[in-house]
Amino acid sequence: MCVLVLLDLSSAFDTVDHDTLLQVLNRRFGIDGLALDWCRDYLSDRTQTFQSGSLQSGPHTVSCSVPQGSVLGPKKFVAYTEDLVEVVNQHQLGHPSPVRR
Repeated sequence: MCVLVLLDLSSAFDTVDHDTLLQVLNRRFGIDGLALDWCRDYLSDRTQTFQSGSLQSGPHTVSCSVPQGSVLGPKKFVAYTEDLVEVVNQHQLGHPSPVRR
């Protein structure tokens, strides 16, 4: 069995779910207490405004994504995706199954 995983990282930061990220930080990295509260505050109540020419819409509440152009954004994205190997192993995608004839 062969598994091919293709990732389009052009908008990857926009796909990070805040609740899932906070769970990953807590469960996989042991971040809790004030540090987890700080991360939750950092991600919560974020808004985004869109502008095209002179037209502007927003602000719109953002419930996913990590802030781009920040120091923490890439680190939070890596934390969010670092367990990809575990997902592959959990679903036995990395182990060839016996061929049945």
